[in-house]
Amino acid sequence: MALIPALALSGAAPPVFSDNMEDAVAWPSQSSDSVASSSRSVAGSVGRAVGLSYDFGRVSGYAVARRKIDLTLPANFEIRFRMRGRGGRNDIQLKLTDGDNVWWKVWPNRRPASDWEEVVVPAGEITFAWGPANDHHLRPADGIEMVVARDRDGGAGTIAIDELQIIALAGKPSAPTAQEDRAYHELAALAKATPRGTYPRTFLGEQSYWTLAGSDGTGLAALIDEDAAVEFQNGSFSISPSVIVDGSTFDWHNVIASQRLADNRLPVPSVRWTTPRFTLNTTLLADHAGRAAFAAYVLANTELVRRDYGLRLKIRPWQVNPPSQFLSQRGGASPISSIERSGNELTIVQPAVDGDSLARRRLTVEQGADFSPANRVPDFSTASAGIDVVYRLTLKPGEARRVVLTMPTGAKSPTFDSSLTDTLGHWRTALGRVAIYVPPTKQAFADTVSTALADILMSRDGPMLKPGTRSYNRAWIRDGAMMSEALLRMGRPDVARNFADWYRGQLFASGKVPCCVDFRGADPVPENDSQGEYIFLVSELYRFTRDRTALERDWPAVLAAARYMDKLRLSERSGDKSGPNSALTFGLMPPSISHEGYSAKPQYSLWDDFWALRGYGDATALAVLLGKPEASGLAASRDQFAGDLHSAVRAVRDHWRIPFIPGATSLGDFDPTSTTIALDPGNEQHRLDPAALDATFERYWAEFGQRASGKRAWADYTPYETRTIGAFVRLGWRDRIDDLIDFFMAGRRPAGWNQWAEVVGRDPREVRFIGDMPHAWVASDFIRSALDMFAWERRTDQALVLGGGLSGAWLAGQGSAIRGVATPYGSLDFAMSGNRQGLVATIEGTARPPGGFVLPWPFKDPPPAATVNGRRSKWRQRELHIPATGHPITIRAGHSASLDYKDRS
Repeated sequence: MALIPALALSGAAPPVFSDNMEDAVAWPSQSSDSVASSSRSVAGSVGRAVGLSYDFGRVSGYAVARRKIDLTLPANFEIRFRMRGRGGRNDIQLKLTDGDNVWWKVWPNRRPASDWEEVVVPAGEITFAWGPANDHHLRPADGIEMVVARDRDGGAGTIAIDELQIIALAGKPSAPTAQEDRAYHELAALAKATPRGTYPRTFLGEQSYWTLAGSDGTGLAALIDEDAAVEFQNGSFSISPSVIVDGSTFDWHNVIASQRLADNRLPVPSVRWTTPRFTLNTTLLADHAGRAAFAAYVLANTELVRRDYGLRLKIRPWQVNPPSQFLSQRGGASPISSIERSGNELTIVQPAVDGDSLARRRLTVEQGADFSPANRVPDFSTASAGIDVVYRLTLKPGEARRVVLTMPTGAKSPTFDSSLTDTLGHWRTALGRVAIYVPPTKQAFADTVSTALADILMSRDGPMLKPGTRSYNRAWIRDGAMMSEALLRMGRPDVARNFADWYRGQLFASGKVPCCVDFRGADPVPENDSQGEYIFLVSELYRFTRDRTALERDWPAVLAAARYMDKLRLSERSGDKSGPNSALTFGLMPPSISHEGYSAKPQYSLWDDFWALRGYGDATALAVLLGKPEASGLAASRDQFAGDLHSAVRAVRDHWRIPFIPGATSLGDFDPTSTTIALDPGNEQHRLDPAALDATFERYWAEFGQRASGKRAWADYTPYETRTIGAFVRLGWRDRIDDLIDFFMAGRRPAGWNQWAEVVGRDPREVRFIGDMPHAWVASDFIRSALDMFAWERRTDQALVLGGGLSGAWLAGQGSAIRGVATPYGSLDFAMSGNRQGLVATIEGTARPPGGFVLPWPFKDPPPAATVNGRRSKWRQRELHIPATGHPITIRAGHSASLDYKDRS
């Protein structure tokens, strides 16, 4: 970042605010958890200055020096100051505040200069950061802050500020275009001025979609988009194909493109271009062990005559990740500094994300290529500079040729063929521990469950479970705990255990569980669901693995997290609680932004509270199991918090005059996707008012129907909403689940890649931020709900409820079955087929739930006579209760003896 030279002050209007920074007492420092900071007087450019010292240690966070002010800002102004410092690259921020609202100017990844620099910040560069204000124009200000927030380097250092002034200016504020925006605008202008297909559709104002091909835990994460462009590494250049036949060029705009996965479920994605003259199949392969990534192009002549083709693979300075993606990193432009060629190996040199170095990315091309431009160096100062790798192929009718580009990650890489064999074998094994068998019309659902598991495994980096590899390239305890539950049920306790062991080392000394962790360390942002989620993770690991040694290691962290929850909830029980809204908040977790909808202003989110109550319950059970003396105290905290929580849930309906359970007691808002947590993992269904619970999800169902039918206007939704499938299973609303599934499955884009982004838009081509594709937390929600349809644990009686989400469509013909699914009581194989006249189900595996198995009758008609292993059994409220005394168990109802049932084993 180049700092703007200060304008001469001679003859200028008097400043509306000035501080010569001689008094450091007026600028006290604050810092986030485990970050050391201090403000003090230091030598200035003239006289004294205010110095802010910081030491991030091993955590993320910030250090801030804040001065209180009482100022009404003019319509246009600029802020001037002098700055110098020492230390590594971090974000330097200038903030102005007005109550809960914050405006800022950010210098990202900035290393402070050692000599005094003069800085001028025009009002147009100060943007609204967050807060509840609807009017984002900055007028009154009650504070000004200088902040250092950890970025690339962290460490310890100091910034010094001197001679700060706010100067009124004439005219209207204007802001220069940021460098990344300039690059985007240049590429967009070029795209509109050239034939369609020359540039990616994203630069033409159309939403694009992509998917991930990644290794299993080593961090290799390549992307391919629906139009066959490939991005081998995070933030790297992309490679796009085109085909030339008889002088005509074919690219993404004038072909029919289709997408699929290997075996329709394995994470080896491909894009097939179909034309009357040829087909081109582009496959992206990420070696499962992370040794290399490959792009394989198979061009086939579909005509009846011999043809000459040109396969042009265009290396260009933009990402597959589009410019509408802005979290963590900005998508779109990815400048190329130079391209070096040595034989069949190219080295593409690009600026590195740390700003201090260049990334040198090796690319091996198959022999026989021409390079264009061949005899000149491209002008890499332009936004579209790159190089073409061209293969001239003559193909007989029906003949096909393959060309492979390889990006190795080390000195040696396997061949494409050997890696393909190894990788397909690896994923078939990794995804085959749980098998789902369904009627042909439901096969895409079963395939998507397998792919969703792969998406979780590929998105992780070592022990870090991450929602994505670009926008969400960090680990959240919220996401990781729920992904871990999906992993445990799908037979991957090893991955969940590695995540828990790693996250345990990230907790703050206070017992606070960080909401998320990345390369900078633990994030200090308070999200008050975090403690409950961590305890839940530890508890689930023990319940599924029975590893007492690991639990003993985890116990101190569990206890510290529970005690931190005590500190939080007791803060809401102290002081004057006699106000009119006290019943809505008394004893709850304090306001936080753990719920994305409350990022503008923290709220009393029931999401936090149901997670905290689950955490208290699990901590108490673990303390009893381990014989810990803290068990009675934890039980008392659990019971007191449960009482406060349910009192608030009752009070909120009268206060807000609503029949449903809200998302936040402080808002009375309707958010059923959030409320699903009360049922699972919250396990509070039996203690909630049935009328309020029904009202919540009946309203959701009515609004869902209007949305699905087109009667209700909507722009987008988040596929976390697939949690409602599991909620409907628990509510016994089996006959409504298929409509939910059909709607959500239609939101996969492209459908052949079995994935969801974080946001699904009604108009597929309307540009919006959509989060990572795939989004691994969304994938885990889908897995959890899908498994619930076959078997879910009813904690009130420790029973496994079977087939609760399977309608008649799932039971037709050979019916549906699941094999190898893990439960806290052992593995389960379950199969069921039939109709209202007769049904047969079998239970096998090692699962022995203390409450036995429960089989609800799946049809509206009264249940017929039934037998369990040949003995008559009675229905109780349309359920068969089956003791887990031995396997196999065969249940027959009605005329099931006449059914031609086939074993799925």
